[in-house]
Amino acid sequence: MLDYGEKVRDHFFNPRNAGALAGANAVGEAGSLHGGDALRLMLQIDPASERIEAARFLALGGGSAIASFSALTELVIGQSVATAQRLSEGDIAEALGGLPPERMRGPALGRQALSAAIAAFRGEAVAAPAPAAPRCAPPPATVAYAARLARGEAGAPAAHPLLAARRLKAAPVPLAPASASLAAAGDTGAAIARIIEEMRPVFQRDGGDIELLGVEAGQVFVHLSGACAGCMMAGHTLSGLQARIIATLGRSMRIIPSGKA
Repeated sequence: MLDYGEKVRDHFFNPRNAGALAGANAVGEAGSLHGGDALRLMLQIDPASERIEAARFLALGGGSAIASFSALTELVIGQSVATAQRLSEGDIAEALGGLPPERMRGPALGRQALSAAIAAFRGEAVAAPAPAAPRCAPPPATVAYAARLARGEAGAPAAHPLLAARRLKAAPVPLAPASASLAAAGDTGAAIARIIEEMRPVFQRDGGDIELLGVEAGQVFVHLSGACAGCMMAGHTLSGLQARIIATLGRSMRIIPSGKA
């Protein structure tokens, strides 16, 4: 998070209007669990005046995405539907003090979800956007919760996904040599190794790296190095890695950041 501005960090660590909205009469979604960023935007709109009285969101995503979704709710509350419809991705980024081009996926998803919610309120159909390529994601590490979210059921686990980056901490754990541990894991270890190789560029992009140390009894031991070793956002990225492993293997696995043996 060191490369983000003060407003982005504030919205990420203190997201506004996060959670379900019981009285929502306009709901729009964008992104996907597979893609790494997913947003459900819920609006309560006065049918007579078409003014947005309340807005809340449920989301999975990285720092700029969560901040963008938070800022979006503040921008639309109190506005007419017509005014909200004119909101652009640039307006969302500007509310955060600006975002670099490579961090504009959050505002783009926010704009898509807003359009979908307004269309739902008016009874119009919205074409679904093309699915995004997999990237860093922070979904909770349980198959059951991911399935409930995909089905559109409200409710958040005790460890709210927005707080995943703060809570994924682990002390170094001594481990047997990686070769022996992975050999014992067999095909499971090979599948996990392939997933980690696919996601390695995500860690390297932020100045760090990840190494698979071993797989034992439903636990995946990894070693973080470089900037990732002390980065707050590493928790989000590891959660995304964990979710991909769970989805691929079809069973619960736990990622444990560990010290090298």
